[in-house]
Amino acid sequence: MDESPCFCLLCAPTQRGGPAWEERDGRIAKNVADFGWHVMGVMAGGDAPDDWGYSIGLWHTLRSPEVSVFGLPSQTAMRVVNAAGAAIRDGERLQPDQRRGDVLNGYDVAVRPVHPSWYPDFFGAGIDFHQTPPLPVAQLFWPDKAGRFPWEEEAEDHCRAGQPLLWIPKEDSDGPWADLAPET
Repeated sequence: MDESPCFCLLCAPTQRGGPAWEERDGRIAKNVADFGWHVMGVMAGGDAPDDWGYSIGLWHTLRSPEVSVFGLPSQTAMRVVNAAGAAIRDGERLQPDQRRGDVLNGYDVAVRPVHPSWYPDFFGAGIDFHQTPPLPVAQLFWPDKAGRFPWEEEAEDHCRAGQPLLWIPKEDSDGPWADLAPET
């Protein structure tokens, strides 16, 4: 297990924010303390092409990269993130470029590390909780009906459009995901 220090709100509490921050951060901290992690679901709005979900607290609890899933309805993405968290808790660590069938109803997902240039756009509450980015974040990719992933040539359009390729630095990316303003 990684022995790096943790500077999250549970390990290094700070005073900041105001009522909205206190409510959100307090709820996140309670879930991390009670269950080991919190799952944030984000519904598409504005210019966002699709929903996403991500964990907050896997680093604190298990020294695992946080987990994110894009392009599925937020409730589904949150269930996938929870399933990944449970698998990690049970000893099935995430590895870059790994394919695994234990988090999406028997379908393989592919694991890729998220480049830190994307963190402010998609993981704002996680950054606030952990207080010292960059912390590791992994993206789980789901395949199309034929088992192809978004970077594969024949992948269906909905598979490609719903899942940004976050291992590529933001400055080297284009399209609707790269044009989003940071999450608040």
